[in-house]
Amino acid sequence: MTNAVVWKVPGSHEVWAVADSRVTLTGPRSSNAVIPRVTDQAMKVLRLEVVAHGETKVTQPVMPFIGYDVGMVFAGAVTPALMTHAAASMMLSNLFPQLEGPRIWLPSFANVTELLCHLSATYIRDAAVAYSMSNPPMCEFVVFAQPPLPSLDPGPISAYRIRPSFDALGIFQQVAEEIDLEGGEIAVIGDDAESLREEAIHLMKAEHPAYRGVEPRIALERRMQARTHPTVGGTLQFGIMSHGRVSLYGASRDSHGNPLQNWLGFDCQTDIRQILGMPVVIPSRL
Repeated sequence: MTNAVVWKVPGSHEVWAVADSRVTLTGPRSSNAVIPRVTDQAMKVLRLEVVAHGETKVTQPVMPFIGYDVGMVFAGAVTPALMTHAAASMMLSNLFPQLEGPRIWLPSFANVTELLCHLSATYIRDAAVAYSMSNPPMCEFVVFAQPPLPSLDPGPISAYRIRPSFDALGIFQQVAEEIDLEGGEIAVIGDDAESLREEAIHLMKAEHPAYRGVEPRIALERRMQARTHPTVGGTLQFGIMSHGRVSLYGASRDSHGNPLQNWLGFDCQTDIRQILGMPVVIPSRL
C-alpha cells in the first residue's frame, strides 16, 4: 500500500501533505510473507485545478476566470486512484457555469469531493475484473482545499477522507468524511496508519525545536528509514497548500543545501537532462 499524511502546520496558513513513493503487489499476507515491490518511483501527492471559464465585458472571449487548487494524496490500488485524478483533472479544469446562467461561479469543495467519490467508485468497479474476488482494487484519498469566498478572498481550509464502504446490503461505494485540519486533526492513510499518527503526536508533544510544525513528516521519514513496513519506502514527496494554492516539492537536499538531482529515482542531472536538453531542478523545502 503506502503511507500518506496531511496536516495543518500550527500557527501558519500552510497545509502539508507527505507520502512515500513505493508500490507493491497486493495479495494474501502473513508475518513472513515477501511482498513483491512494483516500483519506488510512484507519484502519490497530486494537485487538481478547479477552473471556471466565463465571459465579461472586459474578458473577451471566454477564458479562465476564477478557480482554486485541490491537494490530493492516495493509498491503495494505483490504477483507480490515478485514473480518478486524470479524469477529475480534465473535468474540473473545464467548467463553464455560464451555460447554466449569466453568473460565473465555482462548485463547492463538497461537490468536488462528491465527484471524486463517484469517479473513484466507478474506476474501482471497472478495475475489479482484473483482480480476484477476495482482493478488490480498493483505494482511499485525502483531499484538501481553501476555496475562495464570494469576495474572492481565501475561505476556510477544508479537507475530506474518501474511503471504501459497504452498506447493509453489501453494496460498495466511496464515502467522504470531513477532517478538521484547523482543529489539529492529522489525517493518515495507508498501512498501520494509527501507529504512524501516534508517532507524529509523540513528536509534537516532545516539542523538539528542529521538528516544530513538520513532526508528521519526520514520523514518516523515520518509518521509511527503519524499513519496518515493506509496503512503505522509496523517497519522500510532499505538497504544501498556502493561501489556497498547492505547490509540489521534492524532499532531499545535498550537503551544500541544494536540491538533489535524483527525484523519485529518476536521475534529473544525467538521464532526464539528456532527454530534454536542459536541467530539471525539483523544488525542495526542508
